Amino acid sequence: MLIRQVELEVPADNPFHNDALNRKELEPPLTQFVTQASGPFVLALDSSWGSGKTTFLRMWQLKLAETGHACLYLNAWKTDFTQEPLVAVVGELSSAIESFAPTGQQGTALRRHMKKARQVAESIAKRSILVGVKLATIGILDTKDLTEKIISDLASDIVEDRIKNYEKGKSEIEEFRKSLASLAGEVEKLRPDVSAKVVIIIDELDRCRPTYAVQLLERIKHLFDVPGVVFILGIDRSQLNHSIRALYGSDFNAQGYLKRFIDVDYRLPEPKAGDYCSYLFKCFGIEELISKRKTRNKQYELQALRDFLGCFMSAAGMTLREQEQTVARLRIVLQTIPTNHFLFEITLSILLFLREWNRNIYTSLLAGEVNIEDILTEIEQLPNIKEASGKLDRDLLEAVLLAGLIELGVTSPSLEDYRKLVGSGSKEPNFNKAQKILRIIEKLDDPFDHGGPGFKVTEQRLALTSRFVSYDDESRT
Repeated sequence: MLIRQVELEVPADNPFHNDALNRKELEPPLTQFVTQASGPFVLALDSSWGSGKTTFLRMWQLKLAETGHACLYLNAWKTDFTQEPLVAVVGELSSAIESFAPTGQQGTALRRHMKKARQVAESIAKRSILVGVKLATIGILDTKDLTEKIISDLASDIVEDRIKNYEKGKSEIEEFRKSLASLAGEVEKLRPDVSAKVVIIIDELDRCRPTYAVQLLERIKHLFDVPGVVFILGIDRSQLNHSIRALYGSDFNAQGYLKRFIDVDYRLPEPKAGDYCSYLFKCFGIEELISKRKTRNKQYELQALRDFLGCFMSAAGMTLREQEQTVARLRIVLQTIPTNHFLFEITLSILLFLREWNRNIYTSLLAGEVNIEDILTEIEQLPNIKEASGKLDRDLLEAVLLAGLIELGVTSPSLEDYRKLVGSGSKEPNFNKAQKILRIIEKLDDPFDHGGPGFKVTEQRLALTSRFVSYDDESRT
């Protein structure tokens, strides 16, 4: 969508303060696993895009550092503009070691080993880039103006350079690994009580250019495979597999390829529906927008939006991505509403959900061409409705829909039946239900209370947001 999630604040003194997905309980066993691990290893934290993986990793990084590990976090997607991923990793590692190292003689050895590793890494990176430039030169030159001898000499020079680079590179790799091993050893000496390690968290690998992602994995395997160094990769495995196949071909065994680099997989649990809606409301600043409204019931507005919309999305079994898109559209709607105007929060929740879930029902409802009972039946057949039914007031939902049709100038047969039943004074089984629904409709029509059901104005607000087009919207039409 055009509105992006904002990164949640992760306070250094209380990393899980904004843990909307209740994942704090996952941290202790994962930290213990890292602490007790022997030898180098790579852990893949696998979770679908938009599931809060990045937020958890940033929180976990601070807890790992608090435990006593030298830990860094690197967003690979933000560094894939570079030709050599080693530059980004070593640069972030250098900063992390500087923060970890104590003052005085204890930190001197640590900084010395880091300086040596950085110098060797810079040499490796330069060598890699220079070879790539020379190889690219042949493709740039106009071969029509070159003699066979010139091309042959140029190719020979490149081959000779590659042989020399191989010999030099091999020794540099060993030198880098030794420096890194010494660095990791010094880290452990500083905190032997927790078997402190160098922990490198690399996130968003699946969003990188395929060539960059593969190159980064290769660097991890060949350069960082030393005792005391742990890698944690934040990935969406299915998307990373897709990137690898884009590079090597659709028939390539991407799963098997990744096994060369990853020692242990950990599947991050899917967030609970209610938790995820609260998380999205925080990420998209919905709470902040509502707090700025100049209305007396803004706390109820927030709760109603979160409860109704969260309940609908959960009942429909929307994917995390679909839920994110829905809340992103809600954000756009809220930004277009003056802070002193009625929000029509329940109507907004219902219509926004219907629009995102089933566009045909949405348009038919606004055209007055669908029976309310048919809509309610469709909702009652949602895949996860049983889990959500405790939070969904069916009578309130029906009352809002009926009030909306009245505003649109459509008379529903069921509304007439409710009026007749209440007017007759009969104590039939549906009497209490009919009475409740009519009272809700009457309250919605009170201009000093709700200002009407707000179907027309909410439709206009949603129609305005439809002009904000994203590629995701186009893929779903």
